[in-house]
Amino acid sequence: MKNLFIILLVLIVFNLLTSCATIMGGSKYYAHIKVEDHQNAKIEYKGTYQGVGNVVIKTKRAEADNFSVTIKEDNCETQTINFIQRVFRGWAFAGTIVGWTGLYNGIPLPWGVVVDLATGALWKPDINEKGVIKMDYKHYNYLIDYTGCKDKNELKTTKRYGK
Repeated sequence: MKNLFIILLVLIVFNLLTSCATIMGGSKYYAHIKVEDHQNAKIEYKGTYQGVGNVVIKTKRAEADNFSVTIKEDNCETQTINFIQRVFRGWAFAGTIVGWTGLYNGIPLPWGVVVDLATGALWKPDINEKGVIKMDYKHYNYLIDYTGCKDKNELKTTKRYGK
């Protein structure tokens, strides 16, 4: 009887200490949007103004392959930048599979996988996409190359030489 109690206690503690991707990484992450060389550029996300030059947006991991920001600056063209790649968080999936989170009629079922798939926590932005840099598992930099505004020196040259 004592051995059964110890085994049950170990299983309970094991289940309490194992976490799914939703718990460890969350279903959202922080996107740090940086518009290089244009500190006054206005940044919009999903049609809502977020700030100028450098902003942080909390967004869903499941939408990492459909992440768009619109950049506007006075006397310049509006530019929308789309990030269209995401990758599967394999280690998080493996951790969820290993950490069975429940029993149904004596059969272990990975409830964590269901939760992770439903929340989108098994995805992350793809750092192989241009401009995406991982800071840590919860923070990603998006470096924006805003080309909607001509350089002031280029404008002077254009006026002077008629190009």
